[in-house]
Amino acid sequence: MNKTLFTRGLALFLMLLMALSVFAACGSSDTPEETKAGNTDIPSVGDVEKDDENPGIEAVDYGGYEFSFICQPYRDNTAYPVNYMVSEGEGESPLLDAVYRRNSYLEEKFNITFNQIQTTDLTTSVRTQVLSGNTEFDVIVGSCRRLATFAREGLLLDLLSIDRFDMSKSYWDQNARDQLKIGDKLYFTNCDFNTQEIAFVVYFNKQVIRDYNLKSPYEYLENNEWTIDNWAELTKSVSKDMNGDGKMGELDQFGTLYERHNPRMFLYGIGIRTTTNDDTGYPEITLFNDGDKLTNAYEKLKAVFTDQTVSFSIEDNLSPDNTHGYADRWDYARSLFMQDLFLFHYEGTNILHQFANMEHEFGIVPFPKYDSNQANYYSVYPYNCAMVGLPSCLSGEDLDRTATIFEDLNFYSKEMVKKYWYETIITRRYTRDEESQKYLDVIKDGRVYDLGLYFNFGDITTKVLDADCATNNMSTAYARIKKAVESDIKVIYRDFGRD
Repeated sequence: MNKTLFTRGLALFLMLLMALSVFAACGSSDTPEETKAGNTDIPSVGDVEKDDENPGIEAVDYGGYEFSFICQPYRDNTAYPVNYMVSEGEGESPLLDAVYRRNSYLEEKFNITFNQIQTTDLTTSVRTQVLSGNTEFDVIVGSCRRLATFAREGLLLDLLSIDRFDMSKSYWDQNARDQLKIGDKLYFTNCDFNTQEIAFVVYFNKQVIRDYNLKSPYEYLENNEWTIDNWAELTKSVSKDMNGDGKMGELDQFGTLYERHNPRMFLYGIGIRTTTNDDTGYPEITLFNDGDKLTNAYEKLKAVFTDQTVSFSIEDNLSPDNTHGYADRWDYARSLFMQDLFLFHYEGTNILHQFANMEHEFGIVPFPKYDSNQANYYSVYPYNCAMVGLPSCLSGEDLDRTATIFEDLNFYSKEMVKKYWYETIITRRYTRDEESQKYLDVIKDGRVYDLGLYFNFGDITTKVLDADCATNNMSTAYARIKKAVESDIKVIYRDFGRD
C-alpha cells in the first residue's frame, strides 16, 4: 500500500514538473524571445558590401512592387520554420532584427516591399496559380518533398537557366546544387535565404551521461571512435523504471527518444544514399551498393530501436491528442528530454531554441560513422524542411525582376542573417559548450541531399526508408517495388530531359 501511494505521488510530481515547464520553456516555440536588447553585432550593409561574393547588382526602381514569398504556416503538418522572410521592425527577436535590417535596405534599394503569403494548402495554391499563368508570389518556399512534387508537375523553373543567378557563389548551397540536379536541370535548391535549418543532428543529455558514468560522445569524437557500435552501447546502458510501476512508460528513463523514420538518418550518416547521379545526371539507385554494410548497420539499428526497455517511440507511445499543453506530441516528447528522461534525441536545428531553458546541459554531435575507417561524418537535410523554387510561368521582365531581387536578397542573407543566426544566435545563445559549436561546423560541412528521399521514386521513401524497422527488411521491401522505382526514375529523367 505504501509503495502504491509513493508510486502515484512520484508520477504526479513528475507530471507537475513537466506541466510547469510548459510555461517556463515552451510557451512560444515559433519565434523565441531571446532578448529585447539592441543587436549591435548584426553586420552593417557597408561591411557586407565589401564581401568578395557581392554580385554588384545596381539599384533599380521597381515602382513599389510587392515581392512575395508563398509558404505554409509553421506547424501545418510540416517541421520547417518560416519566420525569416519578413519582419515588422526591430525589438521582436535578434533573428527578426537581422531580417528587418536586410529587408529595409533592399526595399529602399529596389523601391519594393516584401510580403509573406501563408496558406494551409500550398499545393493547391501553387498549382492553380502557376497553371493559370499568373501568380501573386515570386518565390515558393516549401518542403523538399513538396517542391519535388511541383517539379514533377512542371510547375517550377530550371534555376540553372536563369542568367542572373550565379550558382557558383557560396550563398547558393553547392552540395544542393550538385546533388539535386536531374539531367542538367535544377528545379529547387537550398541557399542562405533559408535560415533556420542545417541538417538532422544528434542531441544528447549530459546529465544522463554523468548519472550513468558513461563515456561522452565528445570523447568518442575526439578519438575518431564515434561509431554506430559505440552509440548503441551508450543507448543500451540507459534504462530505469523511474516511477516503480514495473513497466516502462513515458515517465521512465530511456537511452533514446525516437521517431520511426530515425533509422534512416543513421544510414545517411554511414554514407548510404538512396540515389547518386551518374555523369549525365541520371539518379542511379545506390542504396544497396554495399549490401553487407547496409545490412549490418540496419540490424544494429533494429536491435536498439526495437528494444522497448531502452528506446521510446513517439508515434507508438504518445497520443496526438494528449499533448499536455504543448503544440504537439513532438514538443511534449522534447520536454521529457529536458527532464533528463532520455540520453539521445534526433532532430533538426530548427528546434534548438526549445532547449534554451533546459536546466541541465545538452550537447550536439553528428550521426555516428559506420566505423573508424570512414573518412567523414554525414547528416541529411530533412525532407520536411524548406528549400526554394520559382514558378514556371515567370518570364521576360517579370522573371528578370524576380531573379534580380532574389539574387541580391540571397547575398545579403548570407552575412546579415544566416551568418548572424549561426554564429551569434545558435552558437552563442543556445548551445552550452564549445564542442557543440565545433561539431555544428562538422555537421554543416557534411550536409547531404538525396533525390531519392525527396522524390520518393516508386514509393522508396515510404516503403523502404521510413518503414518501421521492427518489421522492415530493406532488401525484401525494395525487391517488391524495384521495377516501380526504376520506371519512375526513367520517366522523371525523360520528362526533365537534357539540353
